[in-house]
Amino acid sequence: MKKNRLGRLVTSLMAGALIISIPLATVQATVSQNVNFTFSYNVVSGAKNNKYHKLSKGYVNLKLAVSGQGKSTEKIDVSLFKERWGPDDYYGVRPCIQGKGGASVTTTHEYYVGSASSDFYIKAEKVSNNYTTKGVGTIKNK
Repeated sequence: MKKNRLGRLVTSLMAGALIISIPLATVQATVSQNVNFTFSYNVVSGAKNNKYHKLSKGYVNLKLAVSGQGKSTEKIDVSLFKERWGPDDYYGVRPCIQGKGGASVTTTHEYYVGSASSDFYIKAEKVSNNYTTKGVGTIKNK
């Protein structure tokens, strides 16, 4: 009789711990990570600046506010990569419009990543290199 009660208690505790841990794992996967870049030349890469992001498999949202010191707006191409041995995995490019005169323009983009990793990085590119471009935002799993 005592063994049966002890077995039920252990089973109940294990089930309770499992039920509690499922929402915690979901919350951990959707934590926002900061994205910051500033560049004056044509390209800035998170891989070259050692700025990596941990993402899970699935859809990813990148929200960026991009500003520039120039007097006109410019298109900035923002790409998501996963570093690996050999050629890096490429998840696509999304256009952002840079604000002019220090004002920022905010855009949100979605990517789909096929596997979890802590080796994701962002690369931003522009045509002009006459002035400084700054991007601030977040990246997170949806």
